[in-house]
Amino acid sequence: MIIRPNYLEKLRPFIDVKLDKILAGIRRCGKSTILEMIKEELLLRDIDEKHIITRKYSNEDYDKSFTSKKMYEELKSFMVDDNKYYFLLDELQEINGWEKVDNTLLENYNTDIYVIGSNSKLMSNEISTYLTGR
Repeated sequence: MIIRPNYLEKLRPFIDVKLDKILAGIRRCGKSTILEMIKEELLLRDIDEKHIITRKYSNEDYDKSFTSKKMYEELKSFMVDDNKYYFLLDELQEINGWEKVDNTLLENYNTDIYVIGSNSKLMSNEISTYLTGR
């Protein structure tokens, strides 16, 4: 893993801020590595690992039959107490309707959400219209 301290330094002020943190870029540029660095940072801050939920939606576990409703139910099932949950979601654009799930989790629960993806939809200026309050 190539450590990218400059990126992590730019993200630190936004940890625990009630905003989506979206990292978008071309394929194979190190976005997943930055997500791992965020996880390590959270662990250094004594966040219980059970409250750090990482999902990579580009693998075979999440095929076309995996809907946004299933995504919501899966992510919500991890929240078993009132403590803050950190969602590190990789290649989220693979799930149609993910924006509604994201909005619901961010607005209605004690969450901190990090999203990465390479799709042009995530890199477009229109993303702010999908995500409320950003």
